[in-house]
Amino acid sequence: MKEKNTFKYRQLLSCKCLKMRMASRIATQFYDKKLKPIKIKITQFTILSIIASSNNKTVSSLSSELLMDRTTLTRSLDILIKQKLIKNIKSTDARERIVQLTTQGHVVLEQAIPLWKEAEEEIFDECKKYGFSAF
Repeated sequence: MKEKNTFKYRQLLSCKCLKMRMASRIATQFYDKKLKPIKIKITQFTILSIIASSNNKTVSSLSSELLMDRTTLTRSLDILIKQKLIKNIKSTDARERIVQLTTQGHVVLEQAIPLWKEAEEEIFDECKKYGFSAF
């Protein structure tokens, strides 16, 4: 009976969600390593990029675009505010929180772009090292 269970459980290791999450972690670690010289992570780069692409963003619209829970996003935004890369700006609707890149945020994003481009060119080779060749 033990052998049947072992086989049954080994089959679970072929789970598509597991494989995608593993690939995601590899990619995240790779991008984070590339962005390390400017002290931001790929998640922060993504948030800065989206804010920069449309000038001002509400937290709700950011949450929706990133497919992120608002609580998780708020923690990330608080870090970016602490780093002085973004700031809250006044809204006509008190229930709405709007964020905007600071001058420092634009500087960091500009420094990050070449590193991000380098990572973009190399990421598939990195994933292939781990057996993710479907990319």
